[in-house]
Amino acid sequence: FKEVEEIIESLQVAVEHADSNIRNKLELLQAELHGLGARHNKAVALYNAAIASAKKSKFIHEQGLACERAGLYYKKMGFARDALVHFQQAHACYKEWGSSVKVGAIQRELDGFNSVGNNFI
Repeated sequence: FKEVEEIIESLQVAVEHADSNIRNKLELLQAELHGLGARHNKAVALYNAAIASAKKSKFIHEQGLACERAGLYYKKMGFARDALVHFQQAHACYKEWGSSVKVGAIQRELDGFNSVGNNFI
């Protein structure tokens, strides 16, 4: 993960000069890294921070991405309710942004919650 850590260091410098443009990207990357490292509490806090930062900066598409990635993380960890909530938020963000492709992709995730015999929920 050395390359990812170097990117994070670069983003930490950049956030000092363009906080509203960079912070959510930094937090999302950090969340992904902590998720891979099995640091659940830190990953969750950073996913939430990335979502909040993107919302504050009015980057609806990046808010959708952070919600989607959080949903996938929760799904992988077996937290169905949290995954569902984040996929619903991602769906709403992508719909507002106007991306029918992303709306469709998230809708397929949401449909998985309603599948008969689905072991996920």
